Amino acid sequence: MTYLDAVDILFTKLPMFQRSGPAAYKPNLDGTKAVCTLLGNPENGLKFIHVAGTNGKGTVSHMVAGVLQEAGYKTGLFTSPHLVDFRERIRINGEKIPESKVVNFVKTYMDSWGKPSFFELTFGMALQYFKDECTDIVILETGMGGRLDSTNHIPTAEICAITNIGLDHTQFLGNDITSIAVEKAGIIKNGSPVVLGFMRPEAQSEILKASLRASSEMHYGRVVPDSLMDFVTTPFAFENIATTVKIIDVLRSRGWLIAKKSERDGIENYKSTTGQLGRWQTIPRTENLSKILLDCAHNVDGVSVLMDSLSQQNPDTQLHIVFGTVKDKNPCKVLELIPKNSIMYWCAANVVRSMTTECLQLHGVDTGLSGEVYSSVSDAVKAARSAVHFVNLKLDVRAQALVCGSVYVVGEVVELEN
Repeated sequence: MTYLDAVDILFTKLPMFQRSGPAAYKPNLDGTKAVCTLLGNPENGLKFIHVAGTNGKGTVSHMVAGVLQEAGYKTGLFTSPHLVDFRERIRINGEKIPESKVVNFVKTYMDSWGKPSFFELTFGMALQYFKDECTDIVILETGMGGRLDSTNHIPTAEICAITNIGLDHTQFLGNDITSIAVEKAGIIKNGSPVVLGFMRPEAQSEILKASLRASSEMHYGRVVPDSLMDFVTTPFAFENIATTVKIIDVLRSRGWLIAKKSERDGIENYKSTTGQLGRWQTIPRTENLSKILLDCAHNVDGVSVLMDSLSQQNPDTQLHIVFGTVKDKNPCKVLELIPKNSIMYWCAANVVRSMTTECLQLHGVDTGLSGEVYSSVSDAVKAARSAVHFVNLKLDVRAQALVCGSVYVVGEVVELEN
């Protein structure tokens, strides 16, 4: 069996949210428990930092991993979704799980793993790898929600952290912030300290209630030290760094040895040391194509902060936006946040869940946006970069090329550039 064979089995033989959407969702932990039992419960004996939230949880997970790596700890990192390579989901000290480990796992267990979902089995694979490699600590990013997410099968955590909570996956988590906050608060473990990022008051109140019930200390990630302010380039960078710094402070209070230099170097270099892609990532310009910014912002809160950040950095700049989304979400509230003078490049990622470009364009018209439909992500990106290149040749006009709206569209762009 080759690595491509193994990944094909994972992608095509198991219910996968990326491919199937809601049909792959399981509202319980039974499948995860079965997988972990099959593997001998590798979660036991590992130390975890568990991170939930609607926006920022991935970046905070990578930042914390970067700091712990710099401090000399063997650090596991489990995140989702991947953008290009399945192995992005499972890393130790920034290095993806070896292809041979994926192949061996599939060969060993494919005849006995039963009927888990893709995410349940991937989580089990990660736990086994982290246990086999004797990691000092593992950072777990929840996939969706918290209470019923596979990652919540772990027995305890050094810290449970919850970042900004917004409206996303409402068909599973609830139609209002309070309901979603209850689901996110489900990761709080008895006696484990909780770090709270920036969030709405109604969300915070639910986290506080859950922390009191669990007898957990509450810590607030609200401050960025002066020594780290030079890394605050956007509003969401401030929030993510503040949350990360508080997580590190709490770890120190629990006996983890983390020097201030490790903290600074880890935050400064977290993208390169942990391999994070697609978050405020710039692809540089070429001779006839402009640079283009990639960001996985896809919900109201994420796109709102993205638009605010771009407006603050480059006021009066016209945006040329490559945009795609999934068909099980109504994009209108997101599209309403985009400046009306933007030029849209409607496209669809090569996944079954993608919304058609024709439907996207109709939503764009309904929200006052204009643009053209493209038959592929590649064509849309090339057209946007080319247009911005020529616009910026005019001294009195500035433009910015951007990709957002779907992690799957961003993933295709990253793959095109690799």
